[in-house]
Amino acid sequence: AHMGMNVAQMTTQAGIRDCFDAVTTRAARVMGLTDYGIEPGKAASFVLLQAAGVTEAIRLRAPRLKVWRAGRLLADSAPQQVRLAVPGREGAVDFMKR
Repeated sequence: AHMGMNVAQMTTQAGIRDCFDAVTTRAARVMGLTDYGIEPGKAASFVLLQAAGVTEAIRLRAPRLKVWRAGRLLADSAPQQVRLAVPGREGAVDFMKR
């Protein structure tokens, strides 16, 4: 989604959402995956990203925190943390908008 957004210059909020959908819900529809999603009766295979939303997920190329397949936790990772090494400004930073 990140590369597609930049190549196609889809930098509006709607464009960013379209790029995200292209690799998630829209891709599932194109492949005929009728049980895709996390609603009751669906497969519940999904990825939890370290991001506040779609824009942050693409802008930061957010790391995966957890992966579920068929409703069961398959993998998990500790949240990534970046620390500044700038003299006088040391400390953690997450680059997410507040």
